[in-house]
Amino acid sequence: MKHEDFLSHLSNVKSFLATELTKIRTGRASASLVDEIKVEAYAGSALLPIKELASVSVPDSQSILISPWDKSVVKKIEAAIIASEKGLNPINDGENVRVPIPSITEDRRKDLSKEISGLVEQAKIKIRTLRQDVIKAVEEQQDNGVISEDEMYRMKKEIEADVSKANMELDRMGQDKEDEVMNK
Repeated sequence: MKHEDFLSHLSNVKSFLATELTKIRTGRASASLVDEIKVEAYAGSALLPIKELASVSVPDSQSILISPWDKSVVKKIEAAIIASEKGLNPINDGENVRVPIPSITEDRRKDLSKEISGLVEQAKIKIRTLRQDVIKAVEEQQDNGVISEDEMYRMKKEIEADVSKANMELDRMGQDKEDEVMNK
């Protein structure tokens, strides 16, 4: 694996974590809370995420407005949000679905904090696995005479520095989200 590929994989892990963290409800409205909820919009069709069926906007910090392009799916979107187990109670006005975002309790904040820690740890595990694979590949290159022993040690040191930097970024992302959850 080339060093550029390794850095690309590290970037993908960070992007994965960032995406997962945006899905965590903090007591403030965010379109990402409902974007990926799957809806059976039409009988016999595949489940579609809300973002493919409607315009999702955030008119204020405490609500999400979902405006379906096809008004016949309003009730199905409402049902999918209720079934999503995100603790959201949508309001269907016949044309749109408004989702008020309630404040979260202290116990729920603690649960979310644990969930955030778990997501950060998942990302770190992915990075550790990636690091092991890359170091193994570098050692094989040295064993096969493709690179010198000095080059192998230099590359290992570079890999460790990249992993350390990525782990610090993951920790920062997790801490920022935890701060957001605990202080809102």
